[in-house]
Amino acid sequence: MQVEKMVNDIENTGSTNSDARIQVTVFTPTYNRSRTLERTYLSLREQSFKDFEWLVVDDGSTDDTASLVAKWQQDENFFPIRYFFKPNGGKHTAHNLGVTLARGEYFAILDSDDWYVADTLEILSRHWLAMPDAMKLRYSSVEGICCREDGTMIGRPFPLDVYDRNLLTIRSLNDKPADTMGMHRLEVLRGFPFPDDFDGCFVPESLVWDRIAAKYDTRFINFIVGYKEYLPGGLTRRSLKAGLARSGPAVLYNREMSLRKSLPLAKRLKCKANVYRYALHNSMPILTELSAERSRLAGLAFAAVGYLVYLKDKAAVFREELKC
Repeated sequence: MQVEKMVNDIENTGSTNSDARIQVTVFTPTYNRSRTLERTYLSLREQSFKDFEWLVVDDGSTDDTASLVAKWQQDENFFPIRYFFKPNGGKHTAHNLGVTLARGEYFAILDSDDWYVADTLEILSRHWLAMPDAMKLRYSSVEGICCREDGTMIGRPFPLDVYDRNLLTIRSLNDKPADTMGMHRLEVLRGFPFPDDFDGCFVPESLVWDRIAAKYDTRFINFIVGYKEYLPGGLTRRSLKAGLARSGPAVLYNREMSLRKSLPLAKRLKCKANVYRYALHNSMPILTELSAERSRLAGLAFAAVGYLVYLKDKAAVFREELKC
């Protein structure tokens, strides 16, 4: 509902463009990343593939992102730049808006502190174009490998240069799979929006990616398509207390993961305990979770383990506060 309202507001101000559909929307969600966004922009100007638009959704930045993008819109680019500002609501809300506004057949996500190599879009689109139409319906995305700025790979390469697999299967076979960037079928993404009823909470991206993986395969390729920089201000640098206090979506994520029979049993059991752990952190009723268990005894065991991890979290928060 929130996305529909934002889109209506944009349409009412005449900010959308109804140009003929293009092949790829490159989507960049951003929040106070003006320092790194130019590198992202310049990598798009170097693309050998030309049939794309750049869609920037600004999730409430207070820096000079808007003026930077306005300046770039005046440059002689071979691709259109579309910029939309929205109140801060989290990356997942920016994603939902981007998927709604996109005009491409495919949707490539390029974060505001990441950048492409010169033939990224060409390589990814080539793999899509090589698939027969009937085959495309089985796949949600084509994904290539990412590196750090120094060129070191993030995670392990795939066992084959072209590796068609389900994302959940990849995780079960490889504990540190390669970090990837990809090009998704927009039609698929529109069927799997992020939940927007967790105001102010961090919603794990894997919640949606795993839902998609339960229905679609992915083509993974051992080809470096981009670089990632992990900056302060993200989840890894957020205080533990703040993170746990806004971890309501983690209950939903772990509940769904605990039911994925394709995952190893140990992983599913851990997720089951995490349901109770995060429910306690967010003052959610434990009895509701217990009543959904097939076995009340097993539910009590998971709740007990979750409670112990919850206490461990509280101790870690206490130590964190002592250091402040």
